[in-house]
Order: sequence, then structure tokens, then C-alpha cells
Amino acid sequence: MGLRRTAILLMLAASPAYAQPASAPATAEPVKRIFVPPPVQWDNAMSSFRSALQQTAMDLANLTGGIVFGMSPGNVNAHLPEPYAGLSWTALPLASEYPGEVRYFGAAIDRVGTLRMNLTACTGKASYLVFLFNSNGLFRLSYRLSADRTCPDTAEAAREIFARYVPIGQSVAMSVRYQTGKTQVVDVTDPAAGYLIPTRWGRGGT
Repeated sequence: MGLRRTAILLMLAASPAYAQPASAPATAEPVKRIFVPPPVQWDNAMSSFRSALQQTAMDLANLTGGIVFGMSPGNVNAHLPEPYAGLSWTALPLASEYPGEVRYFGAAIDRVGTLRMNLTACTGKASYLVFLFNSNGLFRLSYRLSADRTCPDTAEAAREIFARYVPIGQSVAMSVRYQTGKTQVVDVTDPAAGYLIPTRWGRGGT
């Protein structure tokens, strides 16, 4: 290639018409989680709906490693990787935020096996899962994820847990996520729990 032709090609490459713009630096966009609720079927008037899926307690059991509402404290305890010795109804403390006799026990989030929901986000060292019981047995799973120095924000972990329960219809399990102080909470409640359903946990409670 001659010098003249080489010079012309270099001039063309440097001209605005041929110059390639510098690529913008990649920015880390926050990942927005998509929650997929169970499908519903509306009536002809579009005034009411029902679940389009025929879900049962077995769908919940498949997610929780066999734990379902109505189980006794002893049965729930037996499903944990590290069950407590000598656990019984009378030995459980009372949950003061609930009306009536509600008892509970908890386990560190890292020691609940399948119930940890294969979390990838951080949870904080003091995070735990509470099992709440009334006279009819287990009626709520309450995940309490507390931020600390090792995990300043547990919101993503709460979203991961909530996303696993949302596809379970409200006829089987009612799921809600909220925050109290620096703690993210995910409650999964038996829809047959009646007046206990709206009660939420706050600092100073269980």
C-alpha cells in the first residue's frame, strides 16, 4: 500500500463521520425482583375471582420440607436439621403480642434447613425464623432478618423469601412482607387462623 493511500485512510478514520464514540462505562443497575402471584379466574361480571390453581397443603409442604400448618411444636421441631431436646407445648414461651394463648420457638436462619429457601443474599448474624402455635397447632412462620455490620441491609433476603411463598395461593398460605425498625419480616400465615391473621410483630414483642 502506498504512503499516499495510507495517509488518506488514516485521515478518514480520524474524521467525525468515521470516528466511533467512546463506549459509556457500564453501570450496575439494581436488580428488580418480579413476584409471580398464583393465577386467578374472574367471574363473568369481573366482580370477584378465585384461584385458578387447585393448591393444597402439599404444595406448601413441598416448599417447606414437610412443615404444614396445624403441626404440633414437637412435629415441627422434628423436621429441623438440629431439633431441640425436650421441646413441648408447656415449655414454650408465650407470644405477648397476640391475644389468647399463642406460644412459639425460634431457630437461627442458618439452622432451619430447607426453610432457609436457598438464600443468596446476606441475612445478618442475628436473623431467625419463629414458629408460632395456638391450640390448633402451627399457624405462622415468621422470618425476622436483622441488619448488622456484616449485612447492612436484609431487604434483598426478605424479597427472596417472599418470592418463594407468593406463588402459594391465599387459600393455602397468606404471605406478607414488612419492616419494623432495622428488621425485615416475612410472615406466612394459615388462612384459617382467623383473628390472629392481622397481628404483626414489632420490637418488644416475641
